Amino acid sequence: MNQLNFCGGLPRTGSTVLMNILQQNPDVFTTSSDPFPNILNKHILIDTRYSENFQAMSTTQADQAVHGMALGATRGWYEGLTSKPVVISKARSWSHVHHLFPDAKILVTVRDLRDIVESFDKINRNIKALHSYAEDGKLYGCMLEEEKYTYHFETSNALSGTLYSELRKYMTMFQRGERKIKFIRYEDFLREPNTVLNNVYRFLELPSFNHDLDNISQSEVFEHDNAYFREKTSHVVQSQMIPWKEPQRHLSDWIHNKIIEDHKWYYEAFYPEVL
Repeated sequence: MNQLNFCGGLPRTGSTVLMNILQQNPDVFTTSSDPFPNILNKHILIDTRYSENFQAMSTTQADQAVHGMALGATRGWYEGLTSKPVVISKARSWSHVHHLFPDAKILVTVRDLRDIVESFDKINRNIKALHSYAEDGKLYGCMLEEEKYTYHFETSNALSGTLYSELRKYMTMFQRGERKIKFIRYEDFLREPNTVLNNVYRFLELPSFNHDLDNISQSEVFEHDNAYFREKTSHVVQSQMIPWKEPQRHLSDWIHNKIIEDHKWYYEAFYPEVL
């Protein structure tokens, strides 16, 4: 492995299909949602320090040893999966440990928040019984729109956690001049996929590659959705790139307007044309 990069961003924003397309490149290995950054954070960077023998070490030696172990474990993990020189790991939890990899570049996918909510809503409309559910056990299928808004933006879930923590962090880093971050709008990706892909290669400082958008395979390391008990979703992508079309929205103007009003900071940054 010569290069490790990360892909994060909001759910339902095309990161899975982006990874599946990029893996067509014989030099690029991509993952589905990668468990490794959580393993690195919890079991190497945090749990390690609770051993008495470890605590007896000098701080400088312990710090150097754990840093070396973290870097070695990272290399070992990905070289155990692939011999390709470039790795792009898709996981939102890299935002907790990205400082260990100053040369890594970060792709961050975003989408109009109204359509992210609509996408989750569509999944739940197509489910008969195994809906997403709130922390109090209320099933998504029986929620009023006010409750759906609360569920998406005021409780702990994949959308709210990423929106208010990971994304805010990357936006702040970008605003401070760190150019290791590239934001990708889902809408632009669907409208002009080849342009976006070429921009990704320039950002990663890699030669462009001619991708076959009519034959997209699932990730080599596929993410099985039955692992998610509370929030049902789907990481199976179509074998052809989805053409752009104007979104068809089923929720009311009330919830759409509230999303925009309560998240002007997001729309100012990524979708100023909506305001």
